[in-house]
Amino acid sequence: MIAPALVLAALVVWAAAGVRLAVIDFRSRILPTRLIWSAAGAVWVLYTAASLVEGVPEGLVGAAIGGAACGGALAVVHFSHPPSMGFGDVRLGVLNGLLCGWWGWQAALLGLMAGFLLALPEAVVTLVREGPRAGRPLGPYLIAGAAAVTAWSAVSRGLVPFA
Repeated sequence: MIAPALVLAALVVWAAAGVRLAVIDFRSRILPTRLIWSAAGAVWVLYTAASLVEGVPEGLVGAAIGGAACGGALAVVHFSHPPSMGFGDVRLGVLNGLLCGWWGWQAALLGLMAGFLLALPEAVVTLVREGPRAGRPLGPYLIAGAAAVTAWSAVSRGLVPFA
């Protein structure tokens, strides 16, 4: 009973930070580093505690790989063409990958892909209306994609899928 409560607490921490990050990104096109890393630290601590309670490291390993994979993928985009993506999105990718990775690194990459798919319709409309130099905040879509995959994973596999 303790491990699911710890995972649920991690989801609540992430959701609270995610709502705030989405609002800030829509308003200012900035994703505050301190808020992202604070949420990531809290999620990591809660996942570590849940993993220790269960005595199996699978969720924690998946979270670490998911955070690295999502952050790494977005870092490649950022460093290849910095105007196309801010480094706040890269940091957010680490946080979201960490969150979704609890259910496996595949879930983390699926969350990243879902965020881009959710952003696609608005990106196309913005591109047509304003041209190739136009930009829109990506953070809210990355958050929504991670939320969708996390909800699906928690419902289909449980809060502690490896127990």
